[in-house]
Amino acid sequence: MSFLSPEFALFLAAGVSVFYVSAARWRRHVLLALSYLFYVSWSPAHAALLAVVTSSVYLAGRLFERQRDDRSRLRVLWLAVAGLLVLLVAFKSGELVIAAVRTEGDLGPPSWTIVLLIPLGLSYYVFRLIGYLVDVYWERIPVQRDAVSFALYVAFFPQIVSGPIQRAGDFFGQLEQLGHSDPAAIAAGLRRILFGLFKKLVVAETPAAIVVAAHSDPGAYSGLELLVAAYCFAFQLYADFSGLTDIAIGLGQLFGIRGPENFDRPFFAKNVQEFWRRWHMSLTSWLTDYVFTPLRMTFRRFADTGLAVAILCNMLAVGLWHGPRATYAIFGALNGAFLIVSAFTLKWRNAIAREHPVIARLRSAAGPVVTFHIFVFTLIFFRADSLLLALTYVLRLFSVDSSLPWTMFRWPRWTLVTVLGGIAFIEVIEWARRQPRWVARFLGAPTWVRWGVYYAGVAMVLLFATATRQFIYAQF
Repeated sequence: MSFLSPEFALFLAAGVSVFYVSAARWRRHVLLALSYLFYVSWSPAHAALLAVVTSSVYLAGRLFERQRDDRSRLRVLWLAVAGLLVLLVAFKSGELVIAAVRTEGDLGPPSWTIVLLIPLGLSYYVFRLIGYLVDVYWERIPVQRDAVSFALYVAFFPQIVSGPIQRAGDFFGQLEQLGHSDPAAIAAGLRRILFGLFKKLVVAETPAAIVVAAHSDPGAYSGLELLVAAYCFAFQLYADFSGLTDIAIGLGQLFGIRGPENFDRPFFAKNVQEFWRRWHMSLTSWLTDYVFTPLRMTFRRFADTGLAVAILCNMLAVGLWHGPRATYAIFGALNGAFLIVSAFTLKWRNAIAREHPVIARLRSAAGPVVTFHIFVFTLIFFRADSLLLALTYVLRLFSVDSSLPWTMFRWPRWTLVTVLGGIAFIEVIEWARRQPRWVARFLGAPTWVRWGVYYAGVAMVLLFATATRQFIYAQF
């Protein structure tokens, strides 16, 4: 049951109704039941797995309370975290087994191919659980004794598809307010959902055919066409994933849970470091706290070399989190290399900018352009189905073929205009909704203005809602 399906719309309407007619003390139970019903609609077997994993980590957390020495607590932590990572790696590797069998032309019996398919949101709920265990071990948060609250944290259906990765302390702190309905928050949630649907259906889906064609057979297109397709994928991925995040945050607001932001206008970042503080923020902040910082402390005696190793390992984790593929590893390694260069030259670049105001102004203007193109280049490997196709794409991108000159251009112009216009509109709205005075002006506008905007948004969504693909990040 996808967020984009009519079935989900009916499920959501019924779920919100049941939630708000229920007594306040039962709302957590209702929300947990809705979350498992949503998950069962994808796979009953994987819903059972989710329940087993949730129960195991809940018991591991309770074990912390019974351990009197730090060594025993650490042993429980390592066993629980290792079990979660083994589970994640096993299912990620299972996808490779299925791909290999498909290559041989025999899918085999459904009984084992279904088991090997990665469960919905596995990467997200595993990281949430690891973060919970580590935070309890570090005594950042107390052990959660209420089984319903804990199970709801893991299975909360707006976030289980593709995050954002909300920290346990933040989530549990909001459960106390579930009994209080907030009409303003509900209205804000509905607006956020509409904005997310616009991003996905109007902007992200428009260049999908171009992206698929270019990455399926990059040798058949000119360098200019591949360059435009690379831009299209960057815009598609941003609109698709940030749209999914908007929908998830909006859905949570309908039930009184505010999720963390995941994007902060990343294409305006002035350097690679800033970019990764604005892109997939919940994942990068999670990895910073639980991977990069411990590694940095471990290697601190090696000075800059230790910092470089910590950065590279962290970004390799970002890449391989998406799956055990060489292209994902290269995507992570490239971003790691760019981050290392940026970190080691930042003081030097800042010093030059302070001494030369003209260079400072040029840097301010050129920084987002350079950073954007660096990210677009790394996305070639992220999107490629194989390393061979990625290398072919890169070679064709920087080559001039007499039979396919740069002057040839076969992508539909109207598609490109729609994508660029849609991205520009998204960025304007993203800027405006972060400005309290602009939000107040819109909410204070005449009714016909506000509802005219809403109806226009709904009309655009319905107009473009044809042959819609699943969200890109739902596969992770």
